[in-house]
Amino acid sequence: MFKIFRKNHTTANVELEDNNQMSALKLAAKKTAEEFNVDEQNIQSSIFASAAQGNTIIADRAVFMFATSAKKSRVHTMMLTFKNPVAWGNDKTPVDYLIVGMFPDNSDQNTVASVTDKITKTLNEKSAQLDDIKFNDSELNKLNQSFTD
Repeated sequence: MFKIFRKNHTTANVELEDNNQMSALKLAAKKTAEEFNVDEQNIQSSIFASAAQGNTIIADRAVFMFATSAKKSRVHTMMLTFKNPVAWGNDKTPVDYLIVGMFPDNSDQNTVASVTDKITKTLNEKSAQLDDIKFNDSELNKLNQSFTD
């Protein structure tokens, strides 16, 4: 019953001024900090550290990274979709979905892996629908919420 009141944590159809990975990472940190009311600099450091560990590319079009915060007691996700795909990583995968997992500070690697697996499974199941979901706020919100239900 209370899910109706959940904040959606999604932003669709983002057009980056500089359409590159660094701009996307900075925007992800800014939006994550705003969405979850946490310090932007800490989130940026955490997201950059996550990106440095390697890119988790899902369904050949989405990138997942994570951040941690002492202010969070449960896992949340925030999602951006890009109007124009961003060339991501060394292989320049065209990414149009960016998902940030916001984890409590005390989260272990198994928790991160579990959420990563759920996001991967969900995006792979919906791969044929991702073009339509990308710009549909309602469907994008449902997709994002499904990652932590």
